[in-house]
Amino acid sequence: MVKLPKISFVIPVFNAEKRISICLDSIKQQDYPKNLIEILIADGGSTDRTREIIRKYNTVLVKNKYKVEEKGKPLAIKKAKGEILCFIDDDNILPDKSWLRRMIEPFNEKDIVGSETLYYTYRKDDDIITRYNALIGGDDPIASYFGINDRLCYFNNRWTGQYHKKINRGSYIKIFLYKNKVPAMGSNGFLIRKNILMKIKHNPFIHPILISDLVKNGYNKFAKVKIGIIHKQDGSFKTFYRKKLRRIKRRYSGEIRWNNNYGLSNGKLILTGLYCASFVLPLCDALVGFKRKPSLAWLFHPIATVSLIFIYCYNHLKSRINKNAQES
Repeated sequence: MVKLPKISFVIPVFNAEKRISICLDSIKQQDYPKNLIEILIADGGSTDRTREIIRKYNTVLVKNKYKVEEKGKPLAIKKAKGEILCFIDDDNILPDKSWLRRMIEPFNEKDIVGSETLYYTYRKDDDIITRYNALIGGDDPIASYFGINDRLCYFNNRWTGQYHKKINRGSYIKIFLYKNKVPAMGSNGFLIRKNILMKIKHNPFIHPILISDLVKNGYNKFAKVKIGIIHKQDGSFKTFYRKKLRRIKRRYSGEIRWNNNYGLSNGKLILTGLYCASFVLPLCDALVGFKRKPSLAWLFHPIATVSLIFIYCYNHLKSRINKNAQES
């Protein structure tokens, strides 16, 4: 029998009283020795009932003065005692009790650095935004068209547009990544060997940069496990768009500097933008997606795609105008 490793779950939180219980319950229900599971929660100073709730569970509270998860994760990593670290957010739910055992299976191959799920999943009663994001393999349909989604997208039937080699191992896919062609991996149910992670700069913990640095240092073998993880949303269309606007603000403010443009040329940006703005073509993609994975959530796809293209174009032009004004 293969010896099971100790797992440290790292969960950054801030005012998560509405989500944290179901997340922790899904960990508690895992078919895995309880003495081999450690849960570290990096709380960024919650002012709601988050801390009161987590005290009911067997967790390690890591006080974090920063509200953003990129700052909280490194603090918890330092205290983690597990051989394998599992990064999930408070809005993640492990869909069944065998999840953890299946996610650690690839680590039997000594050269595999990390693993993550192949796709997102959802429950029948989940809201339309949770279901829609799961169907497109992320939280942004434009990213899926650019091939920078991190999980399986059902309308194009791929989990990434970045070049990689793969070997089908049955229950998981072993993937080989290459410099400057690194997918947007590393979040929502990502597992990694701690001894390898400690060799790479990971503060702040910006997951695409971390994966890129791992690959640059020769740690380029990962696994996509043929199982899902739930990324629960609040079901609000307002929140859906607000998250995109926050991401735009962080990008143009320089808060996060990420030099990898995933090989997107100006020509591809323009052509994809025109494709997405057409409404008809995204509608056709929604029909293809519906055939592969039936759900009424596909009705939102052409609306989301067209609206986001105009939002992105508007903010890009606004940023260029402001920049030119400052330089003149």
